[in-house]
Amino acid sequence: MARRRRGPSLGRRRRRLSVQIGLYRGIAAVSELIEWETRSVYSHAAAWFPDVGELWEAENQGFVCARSLGENHQKGTVVDLLEYKAPLTPAEEAVALATARGLKGEAYDFGAIEGFVLRLGYDAGAKEHKLFCSEAVFIICAAMGPERVLLERTQPWKVAPEHINLSPLLKWVGSFVC
Repeated sequence: MARRRRGPSLGRRRRRLSVQIGLYRGIAAVSELIEWETRSVYSHAAAWFPDVGELWEAENQGFVCARSLGENHQKGTVVDLLEYKAPLTPAEEAVALATARGLKGEAYDFGAIEGFVLRLGYDAGAKEHKLFCSEAVFIICAAMGPERVLLERTQPWKVAPEHINLSPLLKWVGSFVC
């Protein structure tokens, strides 16, 4: 009996694209101020796609892609990694990465951070397309669908890094020291 030959794509398993959220325990003065004001140990949030080596984060230069968890952070910064309790589908993972890549270059929203720290009234409708870190993570997660929204009845621009930590959809998977 002749053996059937498989084509190049048959029999290969698709490599999973994992999505993790990094919550940073910053050690710089501005990080400590954010932590104090938000009553949290976290000052920063980022979306980490380890299988492709892309960390998407809003920082002072805008929404950028780094190649590691520590590339844009001080040595000694602790990063807690979270992921969804319920596994993501390949389609959800692809949407998350496409959304992150689509936000590339958006300006950093210094006004929102000032509003957090000084407890100023903040009108998100008045802002031009600008992002801060946890807002960007929230948007990336929400793009995957309503069942992946980290917190119900919450606008992205109202989310601090600690709020992401409080999501009942996420679990801690490990920590990393930059």
